[in-house]
Amino acid sequence: MLDSATLYYASAAMMAVMTLLNYLTWRTNNNTPGTLLYIFYPLVMFASVMSFALHGHINNIASVAIANTLLFSASIIHVLAICQFLNAKCVGFKTFVAITVALAITMIYLATDSTELRSRILVSDLQHIVEALFLLALFIRNGRKSYPNGSIVYILILSIILAIFTSRTLMMGDVTTASLLSADWFSITLFINGVIAPMFYATGMALLCNERREQNLNQLAEKAHKDLEIRGLFLSTISHEIRTPLNGILGSAQLIMNQSSDPRDKPYCEAIINSAESLNLLVDKVLDYASLDQRDEALYEEDVEFKTWLNNLCLLLSPLAEQKHLKFELIYNLPDQACYYCDQQKLRQVIINLVGNAIKFTDQGAVKIQVKLLNEGQLDHLVRISVIDSGPGIEDEEIAYLTEPYVQSSAGKEKGGTGLGLAITSRLLEKLGSKLNIESELNKGSTFSFDIPLAIGELSLVEQRHQSKDYVTGLDVLLVEDLDLNQKIAIEFMADDEHKIKLAKDGTSAIELMQKHHFDVVLLDMNLPDLTGQEVLKKLKNIDHLNQRTPVLAFTASLSPDEIKEYLALGIKDIVGKPIKQQKLRQALSDSQSNQAASIAVELRDTLYDETAAATLVSSFSEDEVSSIYNEFVLSARNKLIRCQQLVEDDKEQCIKLLHRQASTALQLGFNRYGLELKKIERKLLDNKPLKESLTDALVLWQESLQAYLKHVRSELA
Repeated sequence: MLDSATLYYASAAMMAVMTLLNYLTWRTNNNTPGTLLYIFYPLVMFASVMSFALHGHINNIASVAIANTLLFSASIIHVLAICQFLNAKCVGFKTFVAITVALAITMIYLATDSTELRSRILVSDLQHIVEALFLLALFIRNGRKSYPNGSIVYILILSIILAIFTSRTLMMGDVTTASLLSADWFSITLFINGVIAPMFYATGMALLCNERREQNLNQLAEKAHKDLEIRGLFLSTISHEIRTPLNGILGSAQLIMNQSSDPRDKPYCEAIINSAESLNLLVDKVLDYASLDQRDEALYEEDVEFKTWLNNLCLLLSPLAEQKHLKFELIYNLPDQACYYCDQQKLRQVIINLVGNAIKFTDQGAVKIQVKLLNEGQLDHLVRISVIDSGPGIEDEEIAYLTEPYVQSSAGKEKGGTGLGLAITSRLLEKLGSKLNIESELNKGSTFSFDIPLAIGELSLVEQRHQSKDYVTGLDVLLVEDLDLNQKIAIEFMADDEHKIKLAKDGTSAIELMQKHHFDVVLLDMNLPDLTGQEVLKKLKNIDHLNQRTPVLAFTASLSPDEIKEYLALGIKDIVGKPIKQQKLRQALSDSQSNQAASIAVELRDTLYDETAAATLVSSFSEDEVSSIYNEFVLSARNKLIRCQQLVEDDKEQCIKLLHRQASTALQLGFNRYGLELKKIERKLLDNKPLKESLTDALVLWQESLQAYLKHVRSELA
């Protein structure tokens, strides 16, 4: 074995290295209990080793007393540092200190007699054994589960130390100074305790700190996850709580505006209504943004025929552009039969958000969707999708912050909004493995683009593209409808069949469009804000327009025998009854292009509440939007009936319009008996027949319908 002098020097060097490593560990984990104190353990041990080395030359009581006192002090520091780190109560720590102090005093006493060398070694060994046993118990009881890797290192070296010193205690015979320095068992214990142990201790503390840091990170991540869940729960709860009074505000403001005869009240009511609607939009956007944090689901990829999918999406968006007289086009530079796997719902929302923004901020010119192939691989394509507008443009310094939540450009502040649209879009693109790029020039327009990798789909599906023989597709349709709910549902249904839609919200706009454009078919609501459908048709007979031979379909919930006869007498080809059903609408549009006879029958279940009605809405609206639609109707229905009772004598025309809108919405939402009852009352008013107690009966019927609806809602929640 090595001579004792070499081992002393090696031991001193290892203590210096351990001090450095412990210092670096403390710098990285300076808030961790015990790490600062642990730096002093090798320092005191270093001083002890140097004292023992000095004792070999001086050999007096003072040197041996100092060396042993430092050695025993280092042991106490070591144990205290570990106790602090493990946050252990260390019930036996005081006992350990007492034993160590007692052994130190015994050692100093024995140092006065040079013949007691063996006894001094036994006392030193006993102290090492006590320290090893105490730390072993501490790691097994307090450290093994929380810090498995660091505990293994400590348990291993402490077990070795315990075995070495126990063996020496049991096997050591008589000892002299000369035989001590030359004995192998002395060299082995010095090598283990002075060279090997410091390496293990420094490594063990570093591992303990790493494991503690990892635990802290896991706790923070878990806390963040819980906070996220709480925030999502709070937002979903508070949104419904906000929507309820909001709907009350909207309904009350509308009632006041309709009831008041003072023209000064109207602008105030409109301000209340606009503010409430803006707040409702903000709530929806905040929920959309928050839900992206809540949802961590995998992408739902489907095989999509891309050109057809984009064309259908453009059919939904083009009416919005046309209302602002903007040119809207799709520039498609991919193979016509390109078919990709993609999460079409997320991609659809991204494009709708970008195009909606472009239309909102562009007052004249054009909005374009440009799609081009950047890179063609064997298994996937890199596609760039750009939305280009001729709007006011964006300042360069504003572009960098536009995707942050609640941040708006200067133009955005003028137009209004929540500042969440682009933030939601950016988050969705991250989930799709892409990134939003923004280029803009003031007074010339902006380009919002993203490059997205799309896996190539089964091209065989393109060859089997659905070409139904049962109904036609790709018609130019004029939709004349004033209710937003019916507009969106009808446009969604017709876009599925690739029809191109222009939208008119009143009779005058419909006549103007029919003078400018030729259509394959006209869907005409028979009760519009300015004219009835009958009046629109009569006016068209007396003017020149481009649709003399275009079939007209009545879009109405008024289906009494007399009304049907009147529609057919005016030359209406067919009747699309409300509530809107996709199959009926599809069939009527197909029949309009042939000599097929009109199919008037409308199947409507005789029920207080038709639970299948919501399924129609879900295809056109999000769940939150559907909930909002039902909430608004349910909360305002009674007040609107009471308003009809007040109007029936003073303003019959306004009462008829209110009943018509309520009946259409009620039927679309599944309140079948109630909607039909309102249609009967509307018909009586149009025919100047007495109402008697019809409106009062309708109130009773509404209460029954509401109970049926609430019963269904409770069953769904259960």
